[in-house]
Amino acid sequence: MIRRKRKILFIQFIIFLFALTLLYNTYRDKNKPTKEAIKVEVKTDPNTNSFDDIEYSGFDLNGNRYILKAEEADFRTEKPELINMKNVIADFYLKDGPVLRVTSKEGLYNNVTLDIEFRQNVKAIYLNSVLFADQLNYSNTNSKLLASGNVRGESVEKGEFFADNVEYDISNKTLNFSMSGDKKVNIKIKN
Repeated sequence: MIRRKRKILFIQFIIFLFALTLLYNTYRDKNKPTKEAIKVEVKTDPNTNSFDDIEYSGFDLNGNRYILKAEEADFRTEKPELINMKNVIADFYLKDGPVLRVTSKEGLYNNVTLDIEFRQNVKAIYLNSVLFADQLNYSNTNSKLLASGNVRGESVEKGEFFADNVEYDISNKTLNFSMSGDKKVNIKIKN
């Protein structure tokens, strides 16, 4: 019987040591200074709504269909009609058949008036012509496109031009070129 009591005492002593080791390891680092956690701040504005891969489509006042796409977009809750966009592609399907494609890094779409403002690295492709500009504004009510800032145009058939401003009337299919100050519009026509 003494042997059995010694075995039980030995097992209890082992369990006691194991429990003591667990408690020690659990609370041993309590007084050590902890490393500072890296703070990750997510900037969310409760007044702004953001979304990815958006697409708007519809018809302008002249009956031309358009599709407007952007990789990123956001709008302020107090002005939900103004959509700020990034990496914009717009296709205008004109009634007489050709498609006008406009791309830019940034844009602003008014979903009430259907006006669109394209900014930064604007490129417009229409038939065999390409237009580059800093900014291009599409006015739905006037049915006009106004390109401004370092406007340059190239046409495979007709040549190239440089101007400060170019206005394209979608209804009449006319172009008006203008320059600021005393500068002149530079047009190179191919023979």
